[in-house]
Amino acid sequence: MCKLDCSSNKHLSTQEVLSHHDKSQLKSREAHFSPRPKTKMKLQEELRKRKEDEERHAQEEEFLRSSLRGSQKLRALEKRASSGLENSAFLLEEGDAPAAPPPDGKLVASEPDGEPPELTKLYEPATLLDTLHNLEAGLAKLGLSESMVELEKLFHNPEFQSLLTLHNKVQDLSCFKCLPTPVCADAQVISLEVVRALQDVPSKDAKELLHLLGKHPFENLMFCHDKVAASQVVPDISEEEELLARLSQYTEESIKIVRIEKTTEPLGATVKNDGEAVIVGRIVKGGIAEKSGLLHEGDEILEVNGLELRGKTVNDVCDIMASMSGTLTFLIVPTQYDIPKQQTRESVIHLKAHFDYEPDDDLYVPCRELGMSFQKGDVLHVISQEDPNWWQAYREGEEDQLLAGLIPSKNFQQQREVMKQAVVGDTREKKSKKRHHRRKKKKMYNLSYNDDTDAEQILTYEEVRLYYPRAHQKRPLVLIGPQKVGRHELRQRLMEDTNRFAAAVPHTSRTKKDSEVNGVDYFFISRTQFEADILAGRFVEHGEYQKSYYGTSLDAIRSVIDAGKTCILNLHPQSLKILKKSDLMPYVVFIAPPSLEKLRVNCLKMDQPVKDDELKDIIEKGREMEEFYGHYFDLVLINVDLEKTYSELLHEISVIEREPQWVPATWIKDDST
Repeated sequence: MCKLDCSSNKHLSTQEVLSHHDKSQLKSREAHFSPRPKTKMKLQEELRKRKEDEERHAQEEEFLRSSLRGSQKLRALEKRASSGLENSAFLLEEGDAPAAPPPDGKLVASEPDGEPPELTKLYEPATLLDTLHNLEAGLAKLGLSESMVELEKLFHNPEFQSLLTLHNKVQDLSCFKCLPTPVCADAQVISLEVVRALQDVPSKDAKELLHLLGKHPFENLMFCHDKVAASQVVPDISEEEELLARLSQYTEESIKIVRIEKTTEPLGATVKNDGEAVIVGRIVKGGIAEKSGLLHEGDEILEVNGLELRGKTVNDVCDIMASMSGTLTFLIVPTQYDIPKQQTRESVIHLKAHFDYEPDDDLYVPCRELGMSFQKGDVLHVISQEDPNWWQAYREGEEDQLLAGLIPSKNFQQQREVMKQAVVGDTREKKSKKRHHRRKKKKMYNLSYNDDTDAEQILTYEEVRLYYPRAHQKRPLVLIGPQKVGRHELRQRLMEDTNRFAAAVPHTSRTKKDSEVNGVDYFFISRTQFEADILAGRFVEHGEYQKSYYGTSLDAIRSVIDAGKTCILNLHPQSLKILKKSDLMPYVVFIAPPSLEKLRVNCLKMDQPVKDDELKDIIEKGREMEEFYGHYFDLVLINVDLEKTYSELLHEISVIEREPQWVPATWIKDDST
C-alpha cells in the first residue's frame, strides 16, 4: 500500500488516493449494498469527502507533533531569562530538531557522545522557589492557569530541603571535585580506641566527646566511611614489588600470601615453636582467623607485615600480634600434611568449674589474650575438645561472644593439681589433726571436716545439665554452715510456713516415751535394725548419743517431698556426699560467717555472746568448710544481717521452684521426661 503524504498541498487523483486493495473493497461494498450502480456525480462526491477527511486527520497529527517542540508558547518560555529545568529523561524522537540551547545558568549540558548529561550547577531550595514563581508568572502571561501549589509545598518541606542539601553535597564531591583520598579504612576501630582511652578521663570535654562518639548516628557514619574508604584503596605497586622481592629470599617451594583484616580483638589463633619455625597451633572458634578460612593448623608463618618471625618465641609472636591491627599480610608455608586430631564430641559439653582460673597467672596458656578466666561455680559451655590440653569454651551468660576462650582441659588441670599437692605436702592433714586434737568435747555427730575420699579426689570440672522444676517435686533445701552463724535461726524462720516447708522426721534406736508419737516425733526402730540400715546406706546422717542411735533417713526426706513440700535440712558437710549420690537432687546453701565485728553483733542479737577466740574459730571453720566442701554448694550467703539473709534465701527458693537450674548430669541422665 502506498504511503499518503499528508503534508503536501497537491491534489491527488482518484487513482492515487485509492489503492488496488481499496478499489476492490469499494467495489465489493457497492455490489453488496447498492441495488443498482451509482452515478458518476455521487461517486465524485464521496471521493471528495474522503479526501477532506484524510487531509484534516493529517493536519491534526502534524499539529500535535510540532506543538510539543516548536510551539510559539514554549519558544517564548525558552527565551525568558529564568528558563525552566530541562528534563534529560525526555529524549528527542527520530526526526525532531533539538531545542535551542538554554542560556547561561543552565543546570544540565548534553554530552556530544550521547552519554547522560552531567550536572554543571547546583540549585538551593530558595533558587528552586524563585524559578517556580517565574514559571507561574510566565504561564499566566500566556493565558495558562496551571497551579503550582503542590510543587511549592514540596519545595517548602523541611525533609525535601534536607535531602536536596545532602544531594548537593554528594554531587559537589562526585561531579565537581575529586574525591578526597581516605586517610584510613579503620575509622570505626580508631573511634572505639578513643572511647576506651577516655573512659577514665574526668574532664568535661572528655565526657562530651564520649557522648558524641557513643551515638548510633556517629557509629553508622564511621561504618559507612570505612566501607567507602576500603573500596577506594588502591594497591601500592611499590609495596607489591617489595613483597615479591621478599618472597624470592625464601627457598620453600610453596609460599602463599594471606591478608586478614584484624580489629582490636584477638586474631583467634595460637602459635607454637617447632625449632625456629613459628607454627599455627590452633584456630579458635568464632575468631577472625576461623571466619577468613585462610589460616590452618600446621601452617608455618614466615613473616607478618614485613616482620620475620623465624627464630622468635611464642611470647614474642603474641606481643607482636597484639600490637597490630588493620590489614595483616602473612607469608605462609602451607602445611603439607593433615594434623591428626583427637576424636571429639560434636555436641556442646556443659561443665561446672570447681576451681578459680586466671589466664594472666598461667605460664602454660598458649595465648593469654585467648585465655578465659572463670571462678569456682561458673558453668562453662565447652565447644571444642580437639586439643588434649586446652579446650575452647564460652562462659554461661556470654554465649553471644564471637570468640571462644581457652581453658585448661580436665586431664591437664588434674595433672597440675597433683603436682601442686605434691609440693604443698600434707599441710592440710597436719592442721586438721591439730585442730581435732584440741577438741575434746563429745558431740552427737562426727564433726571431722576431713573426708579421706574427698581429699583424694582432684576436683576440676563436673558435667552438668539443665533441670526443669516440677510443681509436685520440690528439691530439698540443705543449710550448711558452722555453729552460731545463724543457720538454725534461718531454719526456724522457714519452718514457720508449715504449708510450704517441713522437716524430715528423724529415726532413733532409743525407747519411745509415753508422750511421743511414732512417725511424728521419731521413727522408733531397734538398734539392730538401725545398724542394718546404716550398712545399707539408708541414712543421710547418723550418730550415737548416750548409747542410742539418731539419724535422718532418705525415706523420711522423700516422704516430705511426696507431700508436695520443701524439706528443710540442717546437715553437717559430711552428709552432702551421701545426699548427692541419691535421687533427691538437694539444693545446698552455705551460710558463711561475716567479718569478726559483724559476727559479734549477730551473736549478741541471738543472745549468744562469744569471745573473740571463738569468733575467730567460727570464721576459720567456715573457711575450711568452703574449701573442702565448696564443690557441693549451689549458693553461698554471707550472713551479715539475718533479716536480709532470710529475704535472699526466700527469693532463691522461689527461683529454684520455677526456673531451670544446672545440676549434675548424673541426676537426670536417665530421665525420660
